[in-house]
Amino acid sequence: MKNTKKVAFIIEHCPIKGSYPFERIQILSELLEEHHVTMFVKADAEFVDRQFKQLPIPPVMFEKYEEVGRALRQLEVDLIVQDGKDSLIEYVESLRPYCKTIIHFDDFGSGRELADCNILALFEEVGTGEALPPNTLAGSYAFAVHPRLQQIASARQDAEEQELPHIVVAFEDGDENNLTYRTLRHLTQLHIPLQISVAIDDDYKHSIGDLQMMLLSRRHANILKKEDALYELLPQADIVVCNNNYTPYKVAAIGIPCITLAQHEREIPYAFARELNGFIHLGLGRKIKQSSIQNAVMELLLHDHRRQRAIDKQLSLDILSNNEILQSLLLDFANGRHLAQL
Repeated sequence: MKNTKKVAFIIEHCPIKGSYPFERIQILSELLEEHHVTMFVKADAEFVDRQFKQLPIPPVMFEKYEEVGRALRQLEVDLIVQDGKDSLIEYVESLRPYCKTIIHFDDFGSGRELADCNILALFEEVGTGEALPPNTLAGSYAFAVHPRLQQIASARQDAEEQELPHIVVAFEDGDENNLTYRTLRHLTQLHIPLQISVAIDDDYKHSIGDLQMMLLSRRHANILKKEDALYELLPQADIVVCNNNYTPYKVAAIGIPCITLAQHEREIPYAFARELNGFIHLGLGRKIKQSSIQNAVMELLLHDHRRQRAIDKQLSLDILSNNEILQSLLLDFANGRHLAQL
């Protein structure tokens, strides 16, 4: 007899983390398609319709956590997976009576202390003598991989070399300090032949007209405004300049030299996008000097061995195999195997 489990995914939109947690939850739910999955979502209705339009079973929208509790009482689930907004202790306490196992992804709130496991892709550097909390797992495997990344990786292997180096600028998850504009201004001051593409997603709140005005004098420059703009541009990218949140994982899955800038203080300590993993991290974007970005770009353009070393380090992480790891991890929790080790 098949050991089918009941799993509840709960996600609430968090502006700082952007839309990727919704993408991750959708990927994880599809990995468990042979099991009974229910998804509870708190976000703008239009955003939910756009994000989950391909799901066979629509998510359950909620406004108050009490609504989720009442539904969980009836479902009797084996596992709760929480993602998106940082949680509070009181919230996790309210869920505990309805499930013996609760795991969180990238939770920096007080509620993480009560989770059976907090799985971090946005992990920070741990100093000498320090240790992660005992209920925490951290690593690049916590990034769930969209199927398009596998397709892009395959397509790049067969792609022809381009005449001009192609730099893709992509500040996802809000870009509150308009690093897109700042970075583009610095890149346009490089008087060398370049192709520049700017990915603009639905979270970008600034004037696109300002970007267009800046690019009027550049022949090989364009702006792509689409929900999946970055995915469309990655197949041709030679260098990516992006934020220090989840975007570097998308780049590393494919293997592209990458320069990262923190969009705000929250992104500064995230330790994935570092030299160890094949990245050039320049710190807080709004304080960065023009020379820092330009020097980083020129270093990658002028030194073939530097570019190849970055690509090799990224590909050695084997990000494209993450979904297998995450599927096994979720089923271990759903089956209570972690309890047997306590």
